[in-house]
Amino acid sequence: MSDQQSRRAARLAAYDALRAQRPQLFENPPGAAFEIVLDPVLQEQVADESAVKLAGRGLPEQNGDIGVVYADQYLLLVRDAVRFADGSLGTYIRQMSPHLGTGAAVLPLLPDGRILLVKHFRHATRRWHWEIPRGFAEPGADGATTAAREVEEEVGVPADKVIFLGALDSDTGAEVGGDEIYLAHLSAVPAERPPGATEEGIDEFAMVTPDEFTQMIRDGVLGDAFTLAAYAQAVVKGLWPGKA
Repeated sequence: MSDQQSRRAARLAAYDALRAQRPQLFENPPGAAFEIVLDPVLQEQVADESAVKLAGRGLPEQNGDIGVVYADQYLLLVRDAVRFADGSLGTYIRQMSPHLGTGAAVLPLLPDGRILLVKHFRHATRRWHWEIPRGFAEPGADGATTAAREVEEEVGVPADKVIFLGALDSDTGAEVGGDEIYLAHLSAVPAERPPGATEEGIDEFAMVTPDEFTQMIRDGVLGDAFTLAAYAQAVVKGLWPGKA
């Protein structure tokens, strides 16, 4: 077996194991615009055709492989063979969590009704962002557990209560959802950043009134999707602490 065949076989074996674990992510509902192709012969055909196209563009031919093409403790990249609406075959790539746990973002409310925001440096954008605490899923953890853990880790104050606001698909074009949004009533006002905040990339806190929060949205200061989703969900469910 060649190196190419071995690589493709390993990626497809991981793909089949993922299908067995999460079959709902590989269903083809009626009328699906992109049908996932599971026939091994067609998968190989798609991989071969993709490799030729990529080589013609000066790109690595393995970028056309079908299956789990990247995996670490934070994410999986999965490339599916698909049949498009016009009947042609091609590929589509998806990002998903490697765990069955649920990621969460949490809108922290202080005892006096203000909202706590963290100033977080994000590697992906290479910028500082004002946003609410959030975290990756951990194996087997539900959203409420993740929300409570993230608040205490990033803010240093436990939540008296966490309230489910809704689910969030943050990027339906490329990322498989699974995140949930919560509102948390904090037990106290944090005095300073917790010990791990610097390592997390958190620089400072802001404690803002509901009106100041909405003004930050108007001014373009708040642009994080999780923060905006938490605001929208809290407002429509009548849980926003003030007039929207």
